[in-house]
Amino acid sequence: MKDERIEQAKNKIRSEIAVIIYVGIAISFAVKTLLFKMNLRECMTEYLILIFFPVYEVIRMNMMKVSIYSVYPKYRHKQLKTFIVFVILFFVVAAVSVFSSTKGSTVNLSQGSIVFLFIFIVLFIGVFFMATKYHQSRAYKYEKEFDDDNGPEE
Repeated sequence: MKDERIEQAKNKIRSEIAVIIYVGIAISFAVKTLLFKMNLRECMTEYLILIFFPVYEVIRMNMMKVSIYSVYPKYRHKQLKTFIVFVILFFVVAAVSVFSSTKGSTVNLSQGSIVFLFIFIVLFIGVFFMATKYHQSRAYKYEKEFDDDNGPEE
């Protein structure tokens, strides 16, 4: 019989590996579209994984009635800060890669790839905020449904 702690640790490690793989795929997709000027057909595998990974996660969370979002304002503020840091970091990395790749490099960024990336970022941020709002309302619903205590554990 396996210990509950061991099972939780294995699940946590597996979820961390999944996130690392997901971030690696996102970086691969950005490099291929920005630096190597590959179109969507050439990056279809990464694109599909970037789309279906969160979709699967949302479906499973709804099936299990689990939400990763907090209904408490203190935790929502922390989630927003984390998102803003990642967006700023992404824009800094994108700007550095654009400026460094255009100086004395044989790899040129086409206007089409930059426009494609900009559209992707705008859509990603829009979907992120809509999904966050949806999950926060679901978290509130689940909190009401499964309320055993009156506050978050510290």
